[in-house]
Amino acid sequence: MTHVLKNIQLSAKTYLCQGSDGPWNMQFQYRPEGIFHIVLQGQCYLRESGCQEPVLLQVGDGVAFPTGGAHWLSDTPDSQKLPAENVVSVSGNEELFLLKNGNVRAFLSHASPSGRPPVTLESAMDESTNANGVTTLFCGTLSYDATIDHPFLKNLPCFIQAGTRTREERQTLITLTNLLAEESASSYPGKALMVNHLTEVLLIQMLRAHIHKAGQPSGYMAALADPHIGVALNLIHTEKDEKWTVESLSRAAAMGRTGFTQRFAELVGVTPKAYLTNTRLLKAREKLQTSNESTPRIAESAGYASEAAFSKAIKKHFHKTPGDLRQDNS
Repeated sequence: MTHVLKNIQLSAKTYLCQGSDGPWNMQFQYRPEGIFHIVLQGQCYLRESGCQEPVLLQVGDGVAFPTGGAHWLSDTPDSQKLPAENVVSVSGNEELFLLKNGNVRAFLSHASPSGRPPVTLESAMDESTNANGVTTLFCGTLSYDATIDHPFLKNLPCFIQAGTRTREERQTLITLTNLLAEESASSYPGKALMVNHLTEVLLIQMLRAHIHKAGQPSGYMAALADPHIGVALNLIHTEKDEKWTVESLSRAAAMGRTGFTQRFAELVGVTPKAYLTNTRLLKAREKLQTSNESTPRIAESAGYASEAAFSKAIKKHFHKTPGDLRQDNS
């Protein structure tokens, strides 16, 4: 799954939201990509678009909307009905569009409006009560290339709720959230890369919890979990010098070619050959955008005998030439 998130160029921006002195609510408008929230302090009620019943979220609960669905957060179920009065803006995160009613603030994760050190999940979870009535959420906006025609994006759930069911899961969430908050607040070299990688891990953890809760995964998630197709997907995404074919992949997956092709297409939604080509072109695009490797060498590593054939495939797939892709990130 990590390789897929890398291919779709996942990135994140994080911030904190606080609601206090109720009644209050926050209304998150639909955005093309994703958003997540983790309750650091207090509690709140969540209602997603199309659902009338709010869900209680307490310290340690995490929710994500991988496809950016509209949703509401409030101090009580009745506060969901409050009309939006104005817009909350977060400096440095123009992608966030948050409407609110009541005392709601949003700020970068390293800043605290009260002048006190930012709340961490670990310290908040140690509190038996929340005497000051403040609810604090660690939030993030997820960005990725939604134009990519990838089965993973097509099969992303609209809503994920991941509570901390076991001590190990609780500790994992504490560690990830605190690391992510610390990196977001830092000015170290490589900060953006670290935030993106930690967000990848956090999203994977949430997806795992979602799959576990669902019991029986479907679509691309089922393909990743399949003992045969999952092996093939891993080989495709980690391909380097060896050039996989449908025949060699079926052998590695311990299946006959016909059965493998049918099972792969059933779970993934495209044929093994189409998925292999798509993944190679995504890797080639990344190299064009992030490396100084020559176009002929990139074409060869993607399995193309000529630069002309490679350029034609890139143009058809991304509607840009290899030169355009290089220029976009120069």
